[in-house]
Amino acid sequence: MAEDSFTLGGHTFHSRFILGSGKYSLTLIDAAVRYAEAELVTVAVRRANTKEKENILDYVPKTVTLLPNTSGARTAEEAVRIAHLAKALGCGDFVKIEIMRDSKYLLPDNNETIRATEILAKEGFVVLPYMYPDLYAAHALVDAGAAAVMPLAAPIGSNKGLATKEFLQILIDEIDLPIIVDAGIGKPAEVCA
Repeated sequence: MAEDSFTLGGHTFHSRFILGSGKYSLTLIDAAVRYAEAELVTVAVRRANTKEKENILDYVPKTVTLLPNTSGARTAEEAVRIAHLAKALGCGDFVKIEIMRDSKYLLPDNNETIRATEILAKEGFVVLPYMYPDLYAAHALVDAGAAAVMPLAAPIGSNKGLATKEFLQILIDEIDLPIIVDAGIGKPAEVCA
């Protein structure tokens, strides 16, 4: 069987599974990474120092690439500030841009996401922007220097599955970057789709 790998920001990954660290107790992170064979792990920067003596970065295996996210950012400027903080914490140069101005639906703000992507890509960050699946916004993210685009499948936490399937297919057909489907997946079968 041929090796199924992909490259982001000059790093080659053999697993297409990106593990989110937000739902695990800190002591389970290492086991979750090992058993899932994850090579990329998302980390909310706001969780990096949850207590004086407890830091999520101490529990994530050093063999994985960290993908800090800018969860909580409402503007491009806030996302850029969080990305700089993540780098200063030792998270490297990968960053998942998450900019949401509404707290009800948690839909990404594509315009602010494009602005943050442009700023951070120019600074040398490997930017993976979470976005609403819009072809024109995806083209703008490519032009801004994104390493991949991460369109939502459905609103965060909705477990509605592939609600945006047709839009995702348009991006897959038209964008010459990795497309990493994010948010809303409800069942394992939907992940496989």
